[in-house]
Amino acid sequence: MRSDQSNLTQCLRGLRVLSTCVAALVASILVTKPAAAQDTLDKIKKAGVMVVGTSAAYAPFEYREAGKLVGFDIDMGEEIARRMGVKINWVEIDFKGIIAGLRSNRVDLLITAMTKTPERAQQIEFSEPYYNAGVGAAKKKGSPIAKPADLDGKIVGVQIGSSGERYVRGQLKSVKEVKSYDTILLALKDLEIGRVHAVVNPLPSIRHNMKGLRDIEITEIWSDSTVGMNTRKEDTALMAELNKHLVDLKKEGFLDKLDKKWFN
Repeated sequence: MRSDQSNLTQCLRGLRVLSTCVAALVASILVTKPAAAQDTLDKIKKAGVMVVGTSAAYAPFEYREAGKLVGFDIDMGEEIARRMGVKINWVEIDFKGIIAGLRSNRVDLLITAMTKTPERAQQIEFSEPYYNAGVGAAKKKGSPIAKPADLDGKIVGVQIGSSGERYVRGQLKSVKEVKSYDTILLALKDLEIGRVHAVVNPLPSIRHNMKGLRDIEITEIWSDSTVGMNTRKEDTALMAELNKHLVDLKKEGFLDKLDKKWFN
């Protein structure tokens, strides 16, 4: 009888220890999970530095001029950082790997004129749109190309990873060949010398990069394409902070000034 009571007592003690451990684990999860979403914004404010990824190869949004990083995105990012009371450390990442760079915590966020697509929105978060970089085509002057169907049987140049590339590969199934380029300028130079019949890309970038090239003109916009800043999915507090400043920049006309500076 005493043996049975002793065994029962030991079992009850074991259950109490187990329940205590489970309760501690649950409490730990409940305490730490909400804080995780705050970590990146808190880290930025404590360090006084925001680490921002950009491709630096998409003029006039972001590119290097005389060794200096310049462009619409750069000016916008610096202004947002100023309003947050922090500095920016720009990190250049090849566009093909830029989403991976964000998700692996190499940077805090992206400001790189990222076009919002359903596939990308599953991986990373998008801010409110800050520019409509509609897709169209560059062509040789006098070319009859005016609408997407006119590219049937043609050789088309695109920038790797761009919304122009997705548009061509997803919508224009009857082109003869799609040539991919690391930068839009390389694609336009091949258009100039006749290696491609057209270059499909967001028109603001085409307009900027075709300066100085001969006998090139552009079509009308074929497809709207909005761009936004990007954070990791869990960084809700950081995204809220970015959107707050983005709304102010729009209301105050700051983005309109940047538009005139970089695209007109």
